[in-house]
Amino acid sequence: MKAMEKTISLILQIIVLSTVHVNSKPCSQSNSECKQVRMPLISNDLKAPLVAEFDITSVNQQLESYINDDIKSTFSEEIQDMVKNEKDETKTSMLQDYSLKLNTTKKEYDKRFSNIIQNLKAKQREIKLEVSEVYKNLSESKSTFNTELTDLLSGFEHRQESLKLAMLSEYLSKLQQSQDSNNQKFHDLASDLKSQFANLSQELKEEFMKSTTNLQIQRQELEEWKTNLMETLNDTLAPIEYKYKDCSYMRGDKNKRSGVYTIYPDEINGIKAYCDMSTDGGGWTVFQRRIDRKTSFDRNWIDYKEGFGDPQKELWLGNKYLNILTSKDKYELRVDLTDKNNKKTYALFKTFIVGDENSKYKLTIGDYSGTAGNYMAHNNGRAFSTKDNDNSHKCAVGHGAWWHGACSNSWLNGMDSKHYYWHGYKYNKTKMMIRKIL
Repeated sequence: MKAMEKTISLILQIIVLSTVHVNSKPCSQSNSECKQVRMPLISNDLKAPLVAEFDITSVNQQLESYINDDIKSTFSEEIQDMVKNEKDETKTSMLQDYSLKLNTTKKEYDKRFSNIIQNLKAKQREIKLEVSEVYKNLSESKSTFNTELTDLLSGFEHRQESLKLAMLSEYLSKLQQSQDSNNQKFHDLASDLKSQFANLSQELKEEFMKSTTNLQIQRQELEEWKTNLMETLNDTLAPIEYKYKDCSYMRGDKNKRSGVYTIYPDEINGIKAYCDMSTDGGGWTVFQRRIDRKTSFDRNWIDYKEGFGDPQKELWLGNKYLNILTSKDKYELRVDLTDKNNKKTYALFKTFIVGDENSKYKLTIGDYSGTAGNYMAHNNGRAFSTKDNDNSHKCAVGHGAWWHGACSNSWLNGMDSKHYYWHGYKYNKTKMMIRKIL
């Protein structure tokens, strides 16, 4: 740095010398402004100054020539070399200094990066340990939850069964209490009637002594009273009638014979229906029967919905009851056919479902077996049609109410003709009945 400072100082001096100019003009005899310069010179051994006169213009020219030719040319190369050397040394020094600082900074950053990586690895190990602990806790919680859930479900099932048993026991207890109460009322009534009968007998005896005519009258009244009493007792002693949903629930009861019973399809309102308790194990609810054509089947939509006819003879039970029964449980259909020669045949379908009124009582039927032939396959998926609510191709007008397509291979509700059609065969009697599949 000191060499640089010396170089710069020398350059400045050279520049000053190269710009010095003596401000004067050359003397001439004609110019009054011309001045002469008197300069002391020492040129003898005595060191005494001598005075000489110079032409300033000439001196300036010589001085400028000297500076330009000699000093500048001499010092220019040296200065350039010095500047170049100084620049090279400065570059080298700066590079060394930068390299040193760069190495120092790199080591510091390497050290910092190493510390960061070590911290990250340590943090990663801690996170792995925490995650492992979380998984372990989750596994334990899952096992505990599964155990508690299993115990809860087991307890719930046990309580459910206990509740069912308790409800059944309570129901039986109330039923027994009701029966005991009825028996007690019957005994009280019988005792009271017996007492009244005894008193009446006594009165009759007394009256008999009074008048034979009155005795005859009283005897007649007594007979009427006894008749009414027996009817009352029979009604009182009659066993409790269970509300059977249909005839299927009587199946297996040897005391039940074929005939008309009250059934409760909706478990609330009762209707009269004929139960066939002899065909193929019994338990069949008859919903269609034609035997003598005395009941008109030329009916409208409402009649076929609600049902019509006599359960003992010809009838249609009602589409709404067929829907209620077959939509909740699985039912089978049996069709019994009898021709004019009293030859009988049948068709059995293990699938029989009647939809609700919104679906036009759509029929679902299948799984055929029997001897009459599967001639209701065409009716599967068909809506019910009547003359005033036709859902086919006006088939109900010509062939009667049925699950027509276009039109059908069978129709058993024909317009009161002598024969009922089953794919080319004509039958005089028909019976359609359903039974719940147990």
